Amino acid sequence: MPIAALSLNIPWEWIYAIHDLANAPGPQAYINLVWALADVVILYTFFRYGRAELPKFVSRPAFIAWGVAILGASVAIQLLFIGEFGLVDMRAARYSAFLQNLLMSGLFIAMFVARRGARGQSLTIGFAKWIGTLAYIALLLWARTNPPRLVASAGVL
Repeated sequence: MPIAALSLNIPWEWIYAIHDLANAPGPQAYINLVWALADVVILYTFFRYGRAELPKFVSRPAFIAWGVAILGASVAIQLLFIGEFGLVDMRAARYSAFLQNLLMSGLFIAMFVARRGARGQSLTIGFAKWIGTLAYIALLLWARTNPPRLVASAGVL
């Protein structure tokens, strides 16, 4: 998983898991927590094995510093979304998630091209990514056509 996608995903999962667990514990809060914990494992594998994807002149300390800097910038970006749109109506979560999803799709293709094949990826991963994007778009369309009372209870607004 590219560090740009991972580093944007980690603060998103943790911020909304903690927020929802503290304010409105429900299924989504626990789902976010599970994904946040999974992201920690993925982050470990990135720092453990990701250096091999870079040219030889990138030293291990530089690789780690670069990864931490990207993670820090991603936390700042997520906080800027929250600062601009707030946490109450979940606009920050929706807008930043949509942009993350777009970035992940582009990076999936870029990684396929850079590696000149599907090493580390698969058609199953790509299909799952597509289904996830399709499900999110379907949920947004559903939210636009249903009464606000029903949509708010689904956690969409």
